[in-house]
Amino acid sequence: MNVTVFPAYNGDCLFIETDLSTILIDGGYVDTYKKFIKPKLAELKERGKTISHVIVTHIDSDHISGIVKLIEENKNNDLIEIESFWHNSFNIIRNLDDGLSFKGKPISELAINYVLKEDIQTTVKDISAVQGSTLASLLKKYNHNWNTAFKNNLVSTDSEIEIVSKDMTFKILSPDNNVLKELKTYWKREIFKKGFSSDEDLVEFNEDAFEYILSLEKQKKRLAKKNISSSALKDIDGLLAEDFWEDDTPTNGSSIAFIIENGGHKLLFLADSHPSIIAKSLRKLYQEADFPVKFDLIKIAHHGSKYNTSPELLSLIDSENYIFSTNGLAHEHPDKETIARIISRPSDFNRTLYFNYELEILNDFKDQNLMDKYNFKIVEASDGKPLEFNF
Repeated sequence: MNVTVFPAYNGDCLFIETDLSTILIDGGYVDTYKKFIKPKLAELKERGKTISHVIVTHIDSDHISGIVKLIEENKNNDLIEIESFWHNSFNIIRNLDDGLSFKGKPISELAINYVLKEDIQTTVKDISAVQGSTLASLLKKYNHNWNTAFKNNLVSTDSEIEIVSKDMTFKILSPDNNVLKELKTYWKREIFKKGFSSDEDLVEFNEDAFEYILSLEKQKKRLAKKNISSSALKDIDGLLAEDFWEDDTPTNGSSIAFIIENGGHKLLFLADSHPSIIAKSLRKLYQEADFPVKFDLIKIAHHGSKYNTSPELLSLIDSENYIFSTNGLAHEHPDKETIARIISRPSDFNRTLYFNYELEILNDFKDQNLMDKYNFKIVEASDGKPLEFNF
């Protein structure tokens, strides 16, 4: 099994290939698609391969922009055949009862200037969402197989926990129906603020309005007692003393997170998920004596944000290989607290923390005494090259 982590600026884009399966997890920005995804698809097609799964973990520009561009250009599998997509769209979650109903202007009157980002810089391409250029609209337009492995088509732990596909077993850890309901509630409250109606006027246009509203969501800023993350401290104990506050954004909470098992190997992909949901799912899957569960690789949640990797979660999981996907230019990810929480746990093996960019924030951890004390090392990709893993 081969895992590739593409440079995706402050976003995510990973590719997994086994003997029988090929999986694309998120697509970063449009630039990620042009530089890395599209050439990879050409290589696969030349080898007679198809894409078995495209998994869009949640609606966020740094995860979906490259996927939207892929669907636009691939049309009816012109570039390569894609067998299935995983994605929780508005139409998928619309039947979850949130108890909110109100009247207002028809949603079709909502003015949308949906932005598909080329990259993290200021270069953008404006898309008319009215023309159905959002992710869900394009999936429907080109008749892609979509969440067909899940009953009620919800990718949720309340739908199907285990999916067996070819030589892969997926174990779904997030989201659950409650957090998807919160996502729907968030959307409805936002359109209420803008004076539009709720379920009273559900039309196909809601897919575009849904993605537009969620694309505007930003993580709430919190006041910290002290800003350790931006300091030059090497004091691990000081970092560990910081209180943990969990990310509470509905969009991140709706992330599709999962375990992949293949040929005796276990890989954990956490997207931008909330750690409490992951911990709850892991406790259902494993016995107490199994913890911490050892994975061959763990992709850390939300680019290393301290709000998405809790001490509780880290007491349940471990690995020799941790992946951080970020260039550090947005939201100052990764946080030093996250790194400290990972490396500080006692272990009888060496942990390697992999970063798909060279990051200044890591300089404080590149101290040999520190690495010897906590039994870890740091590997950074250089020159815009992907990270490659083979199991």
